[in-house]
Amino acid sequence: MKRYSKLSALAAAAAALCMAATAAHADGGSVDITIDLSAEKTPISPYIFGINEELMGGDVMPTAIRAGGNRSSAYNWETNASNQGSDRSHMSDNYFQQTMSKDLWDTPGAMSINLRKRCDEKRSAYAMTTLQLAGYVSADMDGEVTQAQKAPSERWNKVELVKGSEFTMTPDLNDGTVYMDEYVNYLINTLGTAKNGGIQGYSMDNEPGLWHMTHARMHPEQCTCEEIVEKNITMAKAVKSLDPDAEVFGPALFGYSAFQSFVNAPDWNEIKSLRPDYRWFIDYYLEKMKEAEDENGVRLIDALDIHYYTEAKGECGERSCKHYTNENCVKARFDSVRSLWDESYKEDSWITDTGGEFLPLLPNIKQSIDQFYPGTKIAITEYDFGGSYDICGGIAEAEALGVFAQNEVYLATLFAMEADYQCAAIDLYTNYDGNGGHFGNELLKCETSDYERSTGYASIQDDNTDVVTLVLTNKAFKDKTTANIKIKGGDYSYVHLYGLNSFAPQVFDMTDTNPAVTVSGDTITYEMEPETVSMLVIAKDKDAVAAVEATAENETLSKIEDSKAEKSSSRKTVYAGAAGAAGIAAAVFAVLRSRKKS
Repeated sequence: MKRYSKLSALAAAAAALCMAATAAHADGGSVDITIDLSAEKTPISPYIFGINEELMGGDVMPTAIRAGGNRSSAYNWETNASNQGSDRSHMSDNYFQQTMSKDLWDTPGAMSINLRKRCDEKRSAYAMTTLQLAGYVSADMDGEVTQAQKAPSERWNKVELVKGSEFTMTPDLNDGTVYMDEYVNYLINTLGTAKNGGIQGYSMDNEPGLWHMTHARMHPEQCTCEEIVEKNITMAKAVKSLDPDAEVFGPALFGYSAFQSFVNAPDWNEIKSLRPDYRWFIDYYLEKMKEAEDENGVRLIDALDIHYYTEAKGECGERSCKHYTNENCVKARFDSVRSLWDESYKEDSWITDTGGEFLPLLPNIKQSIDQFYPGTKIAITEYDFGGSYDICGGIAEAEALGVFAQNEVYLATLFAMEADYQCAAIDLYTNYDGNGGHFGNELLKCETSDYERSTGYASIQDDNTDVVTLVLTNKAFKDKTTANIKIKGGDYSYVHLYGLNSFAPQVFDMTDTNPAVTVSGDTITYEMEPETVSMLVIAKDKDAVAAVEATAENETLSKIEDSKAEKSSSRKTVYAGAAGAAGIAAAVFAVLRSRKKS
């Protein structure tokens, strides 16, 4: 996302004029935000600010990138062929080649190699790729696979998870079989190990509970609970034996009904009858992974991998609607994030209509982990709260990221085909100044007096309390909100403001002299425009910000250089290496909102 500053007297004059023009909107309400430096802090995983590779067309700065999705299930690493499944007529084609430079088209494993390349371009972001477990992958790029050509047929190559013989760096394209452990070995020898510039995370395929629907011509029978557990164990053992430092994510469950019963899997009722203490499929999966660790002497699944797409409906009755001028629909989007954590909230959806037993989601997952497989991390490798084209989507995304931090999610990667405002919200956390300025790695206790109006998420970097970064939302649809911010245990005199509004899906630099922010004694007062999300960089003084930014920049550069050095020594190389108007908008962010609502 691009950033624009108040750079000229013209912009300053425009700000003054607009301040007077919008004064009528200044009496909306207020909220008290209290930050406690002495309270227990929560470590923030750096990998929750991630995206799926489909969103790499923009200039967002993610901390993790996942190569996955429906197509990945049928990806043939030897030839780079893949199949769209039910997304589009079960077409086998060269889709992945179209997303990369031509020099990679004929390179085995190009999907993962291109992923690593893109991660390197994003300050060495975490690279997570997908391994194919469904049993078959595309054998060609010859278009639609008919019902008569469903697997097994010549349109598919068989998948074996373990080769059982010597690996090769030049896979046999004529044996009709693709070996997954050979794929992992190939990536290690091509890119390096997880700790030396290679792939850090491996996903155990994608949404196996839906294979019989999304990939009915590849895996026509519904996957059973036993099948997915056995395949996860076998594949994870192979990964860990080849690269002990690589992390394994499984089983990539698509949504609520998969969490609950693995989409009413054929063997679920029998499993549940034998073990009534299993509340849902997640319990069964976790215990089986724990048993596998006990048997093999090594943890096989590092993170429980789930997908979460909100099912909450607005006033219109549609889930994740695009009625951005309807206040109640917008409020429903904001509230939908609460299903992740808030026991007092009940969304309007088919989930709650059928009981909603496992909402809020994250506390229920934590309960299962604590009971059946302690130490397992939580990964949400696909999620979307909608609002791609409106500021409400940016606010909901900022809210979700804060909730991930609060609930100690390990990795999260946004999945949406269009996500301009959501990506801008990610950038607010990861690159608010365009130079790597980011939210800290320790979450502070931060309370709000009116959650439905405004929420705040505050952090520090390591133990340095000289600078506090605060993400603050104003969810009021039409009214300004005055935030009265108090930080217990600290003395601060300087604030630099950044933010998102409805003018454009990008982070604006609102400067450190913005009239919307005042500091008086132990209170910072910030007058927020309706439907905005802001980053306040709060410091003891301006020099403290410079010191923290310099340290962060040095750490980032060191990380990048270390990665380059490791790669050069451990692998072979397989790939080559309206501003004026926006400036005025940035200058008047706190006093003028480009209004879409009436």
